[in-house]
Amino acid sequence: MDDVVKENDYVLLWHSNEIKLVVKARRNLVVSTVRGVLRMSEIIGKEYGSKIVTNLGYVFYITKPDIMDILLKMPRVTQPIYPKDSSTLLIMLNIRPGSRVLEAGLGSGYATVILAMHAGPFGQVITVEKSSKYIRVAKETLRAMGVYDNVDVINGDVSRIKLPSEYFNSALLDMGDPWNAIPNIINSLKHGGNIAVYVPTISQVERVISSLMASGFIDIKMIEVNWREWKTTINEVRPKTWNLSHTGFIIVAKRP
Repeated sequence: MDDVVKENDYVLLWHSNEIKLVVKARRNLVVSTVRGVLRMSEIIGKEYGSKIVTNLGYVFYITKPDIMDILLKMPRVTQPIYPKDSSTLLIMLNIRPGSRVLEAGLGSGYATVILAMHAGPFGQVITVEKSSKYIRVAKETLRAMGVYDNVDVINGDVSRIKLPSEYFNSALLDMGDPWNAIPNIINSLKHGGNIAVYVPTISQVERVISSLMASGFIDIKMIEVNWREWKTTINEVRPKTWNLSHTGFIIVAKRP
């Protein structure tokens, strides 16, 4: 049944790289595009990889969306960590099946989903968030993405709460004042565990590095991930005119 579109599945409908959309397959849903109208009642029960034709005669492929395609359709209350950064964070934090991960700054829950998927059913993500509103929105995203049972959400301030000693393999801080949380986190990491801090401005970077050094972290590194997408039209292969540029700085350090 995984090869057949079921009601409430997220589906990628692709006409071209410029004309594509991710929708939830509901029988009563009618989607308007610049190439005509698509009725979702016509795709339920079809196999992935098949095609659907709009009322104007244009063909769309029915295929499965990527994780980020679905996540970006979810309600958003904060700026998400984009794929170019989240993929780097997974590597820098050594996230693997069975990892125990501390996250501070749940936000819309996008990064939490990525962490939980890679930690797997035998891993654990504990996320700490001050805002009850953010938690309500993010929990719906966690449920929709099938990782709700792998995530423990705490409504609180990670700078102040008591954390278990030498429990986590890694930690991710995506919050406004991470320098205040760093001293409280170091002892909760296992020896050799990495922390990653995600901030958008250089003034924040300097405060983060100072706090990491003062707290006893070593091997401090800072990177910025640049992503340039290219146009893939024959006889016109070139960088796209508009690209996603600066999103944030990633500072990574290790507990000795």
